[in-house]
Amino acid sequence: MLTRPATVFTELGTKVIEKGLADPRLSEFYETFMSAPAGAVQAALKPHMNYLSLCSDKVTEFAPPPIFYVGKESSQRLLFGDDWANPPAPAAVSGLRTPDADLERASVFGYNSALNQVPYYGYARTLVNVDGQTSEVAFERLIVSFCPSAAADFQVCAYFGVIQDLQRTF
Repeated sequence: MLTRPATVFTELGTKVIEKGLADPRLSEFYETFMSAPAGAVQAALKPHMNYLSLCSDKVTEFAPPPIFYVGKESSQRLLFGDDWANPPAPAAVSGLRTPDADLERASVFGYNSALNQVPYYGYARTLVNVDGQTSEVAFERLIVSFCPSAAADFQVCAYFGVIQDLQRTF
């Protein structure tokens, strides 16, 4: 009998997307993003906003950047819930953090890559703890960054995740 590790985080690279091996919605987003003219990235993202989470560029060694937008159909909203995605005003102002510290630490590399102008595409399978409930989740994720305007001195990260399997454990 084969055993598998409980947690896997693997960078696959965007060539996998270009070969047509990624989720079709994620692939469409990637193509739209990569082909958008420099000044029109925000307009190009509009059709995909329901599936995106947007973050600042304030990444640290141990934590990804705070999330300031969670799309209605984003994988993060599906995984962590509407209550998490719509916190009271004080949390909304400071930005959201995912409720699982291990997941936070494991995502730092992808955000750093995107902020260095190298889109990150990878696969993950892990246990996630939310409000005392553990779930096993498998997902693919794409992280890209862009400047919101020519005059901006900061970047925005766009996260597009697709949950492939989600098993709630009790």
